[in-house]
Amino acid sequence: MTVNQVGRPSKAGERIPEILRATAEVVVREGLAGVTFAKVAEAAGMQRTLVLHYFGSRDELLGAFIEHAVGALGTEIFRRDPGLPLRERVLSLFAPGAYRSHEDLVVWTELVALSARDAEVRRRLRELWTGLWLPELEAMLAAHCPGASPGDVADTVYALVCLFEAHWAFSIQDVADERRRRQVERAALLILDRLPTPGS
Repeated sequence: MTVNQVGRPSKAGERIPEILRATAEVVVREGLAGVTFAKVAEAAGMQRTLVLHYFGSRDELLGAFIEHAVGALGTEIFRRDPGLPLRERVLSLFAPGAYRSHEDLVVWTELVALSARDAEVRRRLRELWTGLWLPELEAMLAAHCPGASPGDVADTVYALVCLFEAHWAFSIQDVADERRRRQVERAALLILDRLPTPGS
């Protein structure tokens, strides 16, 4: 148990997740530009100084938000349903419910847009993709397709995540209707089916 300077048990384990959830609420309601200590504190039901205690600057708060909250969201999406056959797991990336909520999709879209203007946000998102999600997806696909070369696996994963990102970007613009979802599913399976699988 962490103990703070006056000998009381630290509440960081409770407060930090509360603050990060409140940050997500503010992002959904007002965009990333609207994130202030006061608004996050109000959404969390705590004093502004308490938010400042755990996050010394707005950049520190947004960095933790990207790394922990958004990192966990992406990891949850890509690790969902590990017991399903590979084709069904790939199709689930394009199905309603891939994102837990519309709000999660809004948060992600806000971060992607901000990354065009903010080098630090761009760096953090690049680290999530290149250091975590892409390698994890490549390892998962390589395990399902042991006869495929590492290059073919990497190419397939990258093509699939490009489809994933484009599909959900179109979704938030109300372009991705049911017909288009079936189209992206067929495209994903065409890409996936080019890899050799056991017994093929």
